[in-house]
Amino acid sequence: MIGAILAGGYGKRLKPLTDRIPKALIELKDNYTIMDRQLFDFKNAGINDVYVLSGYLGDKIEDRYRDFKDVNIHYLREEKPMGTLYSIQNLLENVNEDIILRNGDTVSDIDLNNFIDYSRNKNYGMIMYITKMKSPYGIVEFAGDRAFNFKEKPELNYYINAGIYYIKKNVFELFKRDYIEKDIEKSVFPALVASDNLGVYKDDSLWMGIDSEKDLEAIRKEYMNRHDESFGYIKKIFNSDSVSILEYFIRKGSKIQIHDGGIIKIISGNGYILNDEKRKYDENFSDAIYKDFYILPYENTKIQIINFFETRK
Repeated sequence: MIGAILAGGYGKRLKPLTDRIPKALIELKDNYTIMDRQLFDFKNAGINDVYVLSGYLGDKIEDRYRDFKDVNIHYLREEKPMGTLYSIQNLLENVNEDIILRNGDTVSDIDLNNFIDYSRNKNYGMIMYITKMKSPYGIVEFAGDRAFNFKEKPELNYYINAGIYYIKKNVFELFKRDYIEKDIEKSVFPALVASDNLGVYKDDSLWMGIDSEKDLEAIRKEYMNRHDESFGYIKKIFNSDSVSILEYFIRKGSKIQIHDGGIIKIISGNGYILNDEKRKYDENFSDAIYKDFYILPYENTKIQIINFFETRK
């Protein structure tokens, strides 16, 4: 299996930032780009060869990753924009393995290993990662002329294409056809649906498409004091002379050891805490554990560890 990143767009809605760098090289935090995060995900999923399908300012990507050692990066660069379909057809001329393809302007905490296992066990030729749609606006609930509730940008009961795909060799032929439309959403996807070859994978982990200044502001806020790990992430929520709060996001199926104890509060998820005994936790769990312990999550788990310190006068 190989990985591939669609990274050829102009990023017009992020100008003037994208006048000098492609969207994939936008920093989430100091010296940590969108593509850094995506390559990190591929590495943790055991994918050693990644194809970057670039175009606009593709030389900037090649310059940044010239000495990159974590995975083998191969470049297929367009001289002029030809559309996503052309980029993938060009890729298929160079590979003959199943592909994990992702858009180069998205950030997600998806469990890529679980996505791969799920996709391999399905009969569909392509599996699309989907996530819940978040309303860009506040929702007003009303009866007659009286408003009775207001929800600020809630999650809606719809799912959207999250831009990560598992593509199997048996449907490469559908991508190689001659279509009028040059974007896969308008050409190949309908063909996959018509041939009953498109399946979906639902995951409600963090997902963001970086397509505007507001998106960029939101993802940079998320990445303040956050460090990505193979199991998820660790984020410093608050720190002072008297108290510190760390947040851990731990994907299901992981088992991690936490050395810094304190007051443990489960924000979401369920599983087991292992120290002197084995205790089940859910989102109502809260306790003080002041020595090494393990988290064994059965669901994606978010916890906070709160430590209080004595202050000297």
